[in-house]
Amino acid sequence: MITAFSTIQNFDHLKLYRTFLEAETDSTGTVVLHHGLVKRPGKKVPNFSTVELSPLTNDVGDRLACIARQAKEMFQLNQILVVHRLGVAWACDSVLLVIVSGKTRDRCFTACSWIVDEIKREEFIALIEHF
Repeated sequence: MITAFSTIQNFDHLKLYRTFLEAETDSTGTVVLHHGLVKRPGKKVPNFSTVELSPLTNDVGDRLACIARQAKEMFQLNQILVVHRLGVAWACDSVLLVIVSGKTRDRCFTACSWIVDEIKREEFIALIEHF
């Protein structure tokens, strides 16, 4: 199963993780999670007040789902969840959650890292730091 979406609302990463685990089967040996937060200092504005995660396309959810589908095939995963925050966020806010499950840890660690790298590489969400 693949779930991928963007949201302008804060998301509850623990609730999403619990829901993810409830859908698991006995074919899963590993679950790997990446929980991305807004960190300081900023890349361009060291002591920013807020950051804005602005979509550069109208199909952010579709692009996240496409990356997840590619990962599922490449790494033979059981389940994937990708959630990306949009809009205004503050330091320590959650901005990205990627959870993958599969038979082996090597596959899952590599897949989770690959998904995060692909999201960054695709550049369909701009991060703007505000004073």
